[in-house]
Amino acid sequence: MIVEKEKIRFIVDIVDHCNLNCKCCGHFSPLAPKGFLDINTFERDLKRLHELLYGHIHCFELMGGESLLHPRLYDFIFLTAKYVTGEKYLCTNGVLLSSKPDEFYQLCAETDTIISITMYPIDLNWDEINRKVKLYGTKLYLIKSQGEENKNWFKNRRDLSGSQDVKENFNNCFWKARCIVLENGRLSSCVVPFKAKYFQQYYKSDVFDTSDKNSIDIFKAKDIEEIVEFLNRPIPCCRYCLPNQEEKIPWGVSKRDISEWF
Repeated sequence: MIVEKEKIRFIVDIVDHCNLNCKCCGHFSPLAPKGFLDINTFERDLKRLHELLYGHIHCFELMGGESLLHPRLYDFIFLTAKYVTGEKYLCTNGVLLSSKPDEFYQLCAETDTIISITMYPIDLNWDEINRKVKLYGTKLYLIKSQGEENKNWFKNRRDLSGSQDVKENFNNCFWKARCIVLENGRLSSCVVPFKAKYFQQYYKSDVFDTSDKNSIDIFKAKDIEEIVEFLNRPIPCCRYCLPNQEEKIPWGVSKRDISEWF
Protein backbone atom coordinates (compact mmCIF):
# COMPACT_ATOMS: atom_id res chain seq x y z
CA MET A 1 0.00 0.00 0.00
CA ILE A 2 1.31 3.45 -0.92
CA VAL A 3 0.23 7.00 -0.19
CA GLU A 4 -1.87 8.52 -2.98
CA LYS A 5 -2.65 12.21 -2.87
CA GLU A 6 -6.33 11.64 -3.66
CA LYS A 7 -6.77 9.18 -0.77
CA ILE A 8 -4.71 10.55 2.11
CA ARG A 9 -6.16 9.96 5.57
CA PHE A 10 -4.82 12.70 7.81
CA ILE A 11 -4.89 12.42 11.59
CA VAL A 12 -4.08 15.06 14.18
CA ASP A 13 -3.93 14.72 17.95
CA ILE A 14 -5.70 17.76 19.37
CA VAL A 15 -4.96 16.45 22.87
CA ASP A 16 -2.00 14.21 23.74
CA HIS A 17 -3.07 13.15 27.24
CA CYS A 18 -5.97 10.80 27.93
CA ASN A 19 -8.62 9.92 30.50
CA LEU A 20 -8.37 6.17 29.93
CA ASN A 21 -4.63 5.56 29.44
CA CYS A 22 -4.50 2.10 27.89
CA LYS A 23 -1.30 0.20 28.51
CA CYS A 24 1.07 -0.01 25.54
CA CYS A 25 -0.60 3.00 23.92
CA GLY A 26 0.87 3.64 20.48
CA HIS A 27 0.59 7.41 20.98
CA PHE A 28 2.35 7.24 24.40
CA SER A 29 -0.62 9.07 25.91
CA PRO A 30 -0.18 7.69 29.47
CA LEU A 31 3.20 9.44 29.54
CA ALA A 32 2.05 12.75 28.07
CA PRO A 33 1.56 15.82 30.27
CA LYS A 34 -1.69 17.74 30.10
CA GLY A 35 -1.75 19.94 27.03
CA PHE A 36 -3.98 21.06 24.18
CA LEU A 37 -3.30 21.82 20.52
CA ASP A 38 -3.46 25.53 19.75
CA ILE A 39 -6.48 26.33 17.57
CA ASN A 40 -4.57 28.89 15.49
CA THR A 41 -1.80 26.40 14.71
CA PHE A 42 -4.45 23.89 13.72
CA GLU A 43 -6.20 26.27 11.33
CA ARG A 44 -2.90 27.39 9.83
CA ASP A 45 -1.91 23.79 9.06
CA LEU A 46 -5.34 22.73 7.86
CA LYS A 47 -5.55 25.74 5.55
CA ARG A 48 -2.18 24.80 4.05
CA LEU A 49 -3.32 21.22 3.40
CA HIS A 50 -6.46 22.62 1.80
CA GLU A 51 -4.27 24.72 -0.52
CA LEU A 52 -1.90 21.86 -1.36
CA LEU A 53 -4.80 19.57 -2.27
CA TYR A 54 -6.78 22.26 -4.11
CA GLY A 55 -9.64 22.00 -1.65
CA HIS A 56 -10.01 18.22 -1.85
CA ILE A 57 -8.99 16.67 1.48
CA HIS A 58 -10.12 13.05 1.30
CA CYS A 59 -10.28 12.20 5.02
CA PHE A 60 -9.42 14.01 8.24
CA GLU A 61 -9.55 12.70 11.80
CA LEU A 62 -9.43 14.59 15.10
CA MET A 63 -7.75 12.30 17.62
CA GLY A 64 -5.89 12.08 20.90
CA GLY A 65 -5.09 11.23 23.58
CA GLU A 66 -8.75 11.82 24.19
CA SER A 67 -10.10 14.43 21.80
CA LEU A 68 -13.19 15.22 23.88
CA LEU A 69 -10.98 16.69 26.61
CA HIS A 70 -10.13 19.75 24.51
CA PRO A 71 -11.87 22.88 25.87
CA ARG A 72 -12.22 24.25 22.32
CA LEU A 73 -13.46 21.04 20.75
CA TYR A 74 -16.35 22.76 18.99
CA ASP A 75 -13.95 25.15 17.24
CA PHE A 76 -11.94 22.21 15.93
CA ILE A 77 -15.09 20.60 14.57
CA PHE A 78 -16.16 23.87 12.90
CA LEU A 79 -12.76 24.44 11.28
CA THR A 80 -12.48 20.87 10.06
CA ALA A 81 -15.85 21.21 8.37
CA LYS A 82 -14.74 24.52 6.85
CA TYR A 83 -11.68 23.07 5.12
CA VAL A 84 -12.48 19.38 4.62
CA THR A 85 -14.93 18.28 1.94
CA GLY A 86 -14.26 14.58 2.46
CA GLU A 87 -14.88 12.34 5.46
CA LYS A 88 -14.52 13.93 8.89
CA TYR A 89 -14.06 11.84 12.03
CA LEU A 90 -13.92 12.70 15.71
CA CYS A 91 -12.16 9.80 17.43
CA THR A 92 -12.90 9.04 21.07
CA ASN A 93 -12.82 6.29 23.68
CA GLY A 94 -16.43 7.17 24.47
CA VAL A 95 -15.98 7.83 28.19
CA LEU A 96 -17.29 11.40 28.01
CA LEU A 97 -19.89 10.92 25.28
CA SER A 98 -22.96 10.39 27.44
CA SER A 99 -22.21 13.58 29.38
CA LYS A 100 -21.85 15.76 26.28
CA PRO A 101 -24.75 18.19 25.79
CA ASP A 102 -27.24 17.91 22.98
CA GLU A 103 -25.56 20.78 21.13
CA PHE A 104 -22.46 18.61 20.67
CA TYR A 105 -24.42 15.91 18.87
CA GLN A 106 -26.27 18.53 16.87
CA LEU A 107 -22.98 20.14 15.80
CA CYS A 108 -21.54 16.81 14.69
CA ALA A 109 -24.67 16.12 12.67
CA GLU A 110 -24.75 19.56 11.05
CA THR A 111 -21.06 19.38 10.08
CA ASP A 112 -21.33 15.75 8.93
CA THR A 113 -18.71 14.79 11.50
CA ILE A 114 -18.67 11.06 12.27
CA ILE A 115 -18.10 10.15 15.92
CA SER A 116 -15.67 7.23 15.83
CA ILE A 117 -15.62 5.19 19.04
CA THR A 118 -12.83 2.74 19.76
CA MET A 119 -14.45 -0.06 21.73
CA TYR A 120 -12.78 -0.99 25.01
CA PRO A 121 -14.04 -3.33 27.77
CA ILE A 122 -15.46 -0.44 29.76
CA ASP A 123 -19.00 0.54 30.66
CA LEU A 124 -20.56 3.29 28.54
CA ASN A 125 -24.04 4.74 28.87
CA TRP A 126 -25.21 3.49 25.50
CA ASP A 127 -28.85 4.33 26.18
CA GLU A 128 -28.00 8.02 26.53
CA ILE A 129 -25.53 8.02 23.64
CA ASN A 130 -27.97 6.32 21.30
CA ARG A 131 -30.81 8.61 22.38
CA LYS A 132 -28.86 11.72 21.39
CA VAL A 133 -27.53 10.16 18.21
CA LYS A 134 -31.03 9.21 17.12
CA LEU A 135 -32.45 12.60 18.10
CA TYR A 136 -30.06 14.57 15.87
CA GLY A 137 -29.14 12.01 13.23
CA THR A 138 -25.50 12.00 14.29
CA LYS A 139 -23.33 9.36 12.64
CA LEU A 140 -21.48 6.81 14.77
CA TYR A 141 -18.67 4.50 13.70
CA LEU A 142 -17.57 1.76 16.08
CA ILE A 143 -14.01 0.43 15.97
CA LYS A 144 -14.03 -2.99 17.58
CA SER A 145 -10.86 -4.41 19.06
CA GLN A 146 -10.04 -8.01 18.28
CA GLY A 147 -11.07 -10.69 20.73
CA GLU A 148 -14.04 -11.62 22.86
CA GLU A 149 -15.88 -8.51 24.07
CA ASN A 150 -12.86 -6.40 23.06
CA LYS A 151 -10.90 -7.66 26.08
CA ASN A 152 -7.84 -8.59 24.06
CA TRP A 153 -5.28 -5.92 23.34
CA PHE A 154 -1.90 -5.76 21.66
CA LYS A 155 1.59 -4.54 22.32
CA ASN A 156 3.86 -3.20 19.59
CA ARG A 157 7.21 -4.93 19.88
CA ARG A 158 10.27 -2.78 19.24
CA ASP A 159 14.04 -3.04 19.00
CA LEU A 160 15.72 -1.01 21.75
CA SER A 161 19.00 -0.97 19.86
CA GLY A 162 17.47 0.57 16.74
CA SER A 163 19.36 -1.86 14.51
CA GLN A 164 16.56 -2.90 12.15
CA ASP A 165 16.69 -2.34 8.39
CA VAL A 166 14.57 0.76 7.70
CA LYS A 167 13.71 -0.15 4.11
CA GLU A 168 12.61 -3.67 4.99
CA ASN A 169 10.62 -2.43 7.99
CA PHE A 170 8.90 0.27 5.96
CA ASN A 171 7.96 -2.18 3.22
CA ASN A 172 6.47 -4.55 5.81
CA CYS A 173 4.65 -1.86 7.81
CA PHE A 174 0.87 -2.20 7.95
CA TRP A 175 0.37 1.45 8.94
CA LYS A 176 2.70 3.27 6.58
CA ALA A 177 0.02 4.63 4.23
CA ARG A 178 -3.04 4.33 6.43
CA CYS A 179 -2.51 7.21 8.85
CA ILE A 180 -0.61 10.34 7.81
CA VAL A 181 0.11 12.29 10.98
CA LEU A 182 -0.04 16.09 11.12
CA GLU A 183 1.78 17.96 13.87
CA ASN A 184 2.85 21.59 13.99
CA GLY A 185 3.18 22.13 10.25
CA ARG A 186 4.78 18.78 9.51
CA LEU A 187 3.59 15.43 8.15
CA SER A 188 4.92 11.95 8.86
CA SER A 189 3.92 8.45 7.83
CA CYS A 190 4.19 7.40 11.48
CA VAL A 191 2.99 8.74 14.82
CA VAL A 192 6.06 7.57 16.77
CA PRO A 193 8.51 10.31 15.69
CA PHE A 194 6.06 12.93 16.97
CA LYS A 195 4.95 11.23 20.19
CA ALA A 196 8.01 9.31 21.38
CA LYS A 197 9.23 12.56 22.96
CA TYR A 198 6.96 11.69 25.87
CA PHE A 199 8.71 8.35 26.26
CA GLN A 200 12.09 10.08 26.14
CA GLN A 201 11.06 12.70 28.70
CA TYR A 202 9.38 10.30 31.11
CA TYR A 203 12.15 7.67 31.14
CA LYS A 204 15.04 10.06 30.41
CA SER A 205 15.89 7.93 27.39
CA ASP A 206 17.33 8.57 23.94
CA VAL A 207 15.53 5.59 22.38
CA PHE A 208 13.66 6.47 19.16
CA ASP A 209 14.59 8.98 16.50
CA THR A 210 12.38 12.05 16.88
CA SER A 211 14.36 14.33 14.57
CA ASP A 212 12.81 16.36 11.75
CA LYS A 213 14.25 13.82 9.29
CA ASN A 214 11.14 11.73 10.02
CA SER A 215 8.72 14.34 8.72
CA ILE A 216 8.27 16.98 6.03
CA ASP A 217 7.46 20.66 6.45
CA ILE A 218 4.20 21.36 4.62
CA PHE A 219 5.06 25.03 4.22
CA LYS A 220 8.48 24.42 2.65
CA ALA A 221 7.24 21.68 0.31
CA LYS A 222 6.59 23.10 -3.14
CA ASP A 223 3.58 20.87 -3.85
CA ILE A 224 1.65 17.80 -2.74
CA GLU A 225 3.71 15.59 -5.04
CA GLU A 226 6.86 16.37 -3.07
CA ILE A 227 5.05 15.49 0.14
CA VAL A 228 3.68 12.22 -1.23
CA GLU A 229 7.14 11.24 -2.48
CA PHE A 230 8.52 11.78 1.03
CA LEU A 231 5.69 9.84 2.70
CA ASN A 232 6.40 6.84 0.49
CA ARG A 233 10.00 6.55 1.71
CA PRO A 234 11.38 4.95 4.90
CA ILE A 235 12.19 7.24 7.82
CA PRO A 236 14.99 6.94 10.42
CA CYS A 237 12.58 5.95 13.20
CA CYS A 238 11.69 2.78 11.26
CA ARG A 239 14.84 1.15 12.65
CA TYR A 240 13.24 0.77 16.08
CA CYS A 241 10.21 -1.19 14.91
CA LEU A 242 9.47 -4.90 14.63
CA PRO A 243 6.58 -4.63 12.17
CA ASN A 244 3.74 -7.11 12.20
CA GLN A 245 5.06 -8.77 15.37
CA GLU A 246 2.42 -7.46 17.77
CA GLU A 247 2.05 -9.38 21.01
CA LYS A 248 -1.50 -10.20 22.10
CA ILE A 249 -2.15 -9.14 25.68
CA PRO A 250 -5.21 -8.50 27.88
CA TRP A 251 -6.45 -4.93 27.74
CA GLY A 252 -5.72 -2.86 30.83
CA VAL A 253 -4.81 0.56 32.16
CA SER A 254 -1.18 1.60 31.93
CA LYS A 255 1.10 1.37 34.96
CA ARG A 256 3.67 3.44 33.06
CA ASP A 257 6.12 0.56 33.10
CA ILE A 258 8.76 0.89 30.39
CA SER A 259 8.17 -2.73 29.36
CA GLU A 260 4.79 -1.72 27.93
CA TRP A 261 6.55 -0.19 24.93
CA PHE A 262 9.13 -2.93 24.21
